[in-house]
Amino acid sequence: MKKSTTKLVTLLLVGLFTFNNSANAQDFGEVFKAGPEDAEKYLESYVRPIMLSFNNGLGSGWVNTAKPHKLLGFDLTATANIANIPNEDKLWQFRNSDFTNLRLQTGTEATLPTAVGGPTTTNLVVRGNAQIGPINFANESDPFPAAEGYDTKDLPIAGFPVPAFQLGVGIVKNTDLKIRYVPTQTIDDLSIGLFGIGVMHDIKQWIPGLKLVPFDLSGFIGYTGLKAEFDIDVDETDSNNYRYEANGTAEFKASSTTIQVLASKKIAILTPYIGLGYNIGGSSFKVNGDFTYTDDMGQSVTIEDPVNLSFDGGSSPRVTIGARVKLLVLTLHADYSIQKYNTFTLGAGISVR
Repeated sequence: MKKSTTKLVTLLLVGLFTFNNSANAQDFGEVFKAGPEDAEKYLESYVRPIMLSFNNGLGSGWVNTAKPHKLLGFDLTATANIANIPNEDKLWQFRNSDFTNLRLQTGTEATLPTAVGGPTTTNLVVRGNAQIGPINFANESDPFPAAEGYDTKDLPIAGFPVPAFQLGVGIVKNTDLKIRYVPTQTIDDLSIGLFGIGVMHDIKQWIPGLKLVPFDLSGFIGYTGLKAEFDIDVDETDSNNYRYEANGTAEFKASSTTIQVLASKKIAILTPYIGLGYNIGGSSFKVNGDFTYTDDMGQSVTIEDPVNLSFDGGSSPRVTIGARVKLLVLTLHADYSIQKYNTFTLGAGISVR
């Protein structure tokens, strides 16, 4: 069997530009045997912290000073943003009563790991007499392990890096136009890309008397969107001659809109900065295509587009504190944003005018 579902979850686990067939990345073919409704519910709990981590990471790293460029001045910057997943979001509670066909092998309730929750010894089954479409599957499935997560207990940050390359250009009225972009990358059956646009504007110029205050003050708004797609190809039969086939595409989208007021003060080569604002995040995870279930008597049912998940809850106020060092045209910066998932940012670039 081609391990496409393993790769599908790996896409969500390893960030934007790495591809890994680690044993921790689980094959969800068995979970899909319980039917699309149960598979969707299971996946929603398992991948939710990843979605929120991406939402918060996407909205970070836009600015490292409140002073706009002069006309046609520019900067070219590379950043990496990592939104830390808190401990309480590393686990989720599985209850038999929440699912139609999926069951614990023993017991009725258990704590399972999310994608960053580490290992588990819990086994699951698809119950006997499971109804999927018009077919009744009389036999209980073979036991299979619940999905493990990446073990992050020894890591200082449990999150996923969101890299971006960003160009900022000074335009009229002390305004910077910012574009961030990662061209679509294709690795095996995976394609993924990122685009964002933002504007920073000096607001001191519009407030009488504020020009004399010895720091820079600007407003910023920016949007970042990420899209990834992956092909799925699965053909699996268990000991009860229960067959599951899948041929489709998984699609993951995440977006973040960031609104901030920024203040900074240049002191020789050092520029400390602070930002107050709000991050609006959302994401979706869809599995499109044909999923066919065949029982031991050869009866089959095909279900189209079985998963369509939307994730909110990533929006929150944010406070950013950071500093930039500029050596001639070279810049280095780091900051920390307190928001739904607190986010670390590191960046380097060149800045002219």
